[in-house]
Amino acid sequence: MKIACNKETLIQAVETIQSALSSRTTLPILLNFLMETENRKIKVVSTDLEMGIKHYVNGEIENDGSITLPARKFSDILRTLPEGKDVELHVDAGSKVQLKCGRSHFGIIGAPKSEYPVLPEVNKNNAFEIPAVVLEKMIDKTIFSVSSDETRHVLNGVFWSAKKGDLEMVSTDGRRLSAIKKKKLLSDDKAFEIIVPTKILGEMQKAVKGDGKGKGDEAVNIAVTDSQIWFQIGATTMISRLLAGSFPNYHQVIPQKKDIVVTIATKDLLAVTKRASLCVGERGGAVKYTLRRGALVVAASSQNLEFNDELPLDYDGAEFQTAFNPAFVMEALKHIETDKTQISMTSPVNPALFEPAGGDDYLFVVMPMRA
Repeated sequence: MKIACNKETLIQAVETIQSALSSRTTLPILLNFLMETENRKIKVVSTDLEMGIKHYVNGEIENDGSITLPARKFSDILRTLPEGKDVELHVDAGSKVQLKCGRSHFGIIGAPKSEYPVLPEVNKNNAFEIPAVVLEKMIDKTIFSVSSDETRHVLNGVFWSAKKGDLEMVSTDGRRLSAIKKKKLLSDDKAFEIIVPTKILGEMQKAVKGDGKGKGDEAVNIAVTDSQIWFQIGATTMISRLLAGSFPNYHQVIPQKKDIVVTIATKDLLAVTKRASLCVGERGGAVKYTLRRGALVVAASSQNLEFNDELPLDYDGAEFQTAFNPAFVMEALKHIETDKTQISMTSPVNPALFEPAGGDDYLFVVMPMRA
C-alpha cells in the first residue's frame, strides 16, 4: 500500500474511529486500527468487538493495500508532524510502515489485516432515515438518565420502540426517567423494540454535532436487526451490538394522575436548585421543596451549611412538601427548552413529572427522596 493524505484530514479520521478502540482488552490487536484502500478512498476502521466505526477519507492512492497500526501512538505521531503538509505512507512487505511528512520520517511496525476482526455486515434493505437534528435531540433528551450500574445491564442503554410510524426513546436508572416520542417519524411498517447501548449513542451525537459545524441538516441512515444496530451519516458508519433483555414497564412509572400542578420559570427553578445543591452533603442529600400559598420555598442543609430561598408561584392549595436529589432536578431542567416548566405531583413519596409548559414531545420523571 502506498498512499498520501492531508495531515489534518488524517487526524480527523483517526479521531472519528478512536472511541471504538478497547482500553481494556486481552487482545493486543484491538489496540490497533485498520487502514486500507477501497474504491479509490482511504478507509479507517476500529472495533472493540461490541462497537465498530468505519470512516472514509479522500487521498492519493498509488498502490492499494491494507495494514493495522497502533492507534494512539499513530495519533500522537500525526499531531507532531509539520502543519499544512501531506502525510505519505508506504507499507513494506514485512508490515512495516514508512511514514513521511516534509522532512520528518517515522518507521512503524504494524500488523496485517488478516489478524484484525471483521466488522459484521448488516442487511440494509430495511434501513430507514431520520433527520440528524431529530436523532440528536432524541438522544440528548434521554442519554443522561441511563444507569451506569453494570449489574442492571438492561438499563445501560436507551430503549427504542417503533410502532405505527411513531418512535419513542426512554431511559431510566431506577430513580428518574426520561422519555421522548416523535409521531409519524417512520413508515408504519417499522416495528421493533430494542435497547441501544449508551456508547454508540454518545458517538452518534458527537458525529452529528461534528467539529462545531454540525451535520444537523443531513439524514442518518439506520438499520436494525435482532442483535445489532447500524448508523450511517456522511462518510462515517457505526455498528453496535444491542443489549439483550427486557426493558422495565416504564408506562407505570409515568404519573397519570396530577393532583398538584404548578408552573414555574425554568431558569429560576434551575438557579435556586443549583444554589441549594451547594448545601447538600458530598455523599448525596436532598433539597426540600415546599409549596405554600403564593410561593415555592427551597431549602437545604448539611453539617456546615444551610440554605433557604423562595420563588413567587401561582399556588393557593394546602401546604405540600417533598424532596429531590438536586442533580436529577437540575439535569431535567437543563433539558427543558421552554421558559416555563410544569411540575405535576400527587404525594410527597410518589414520582413527580417535569414537562415543558405548553406541552411538547418529551418529559422527565424524578423519584422523591426522604428529606
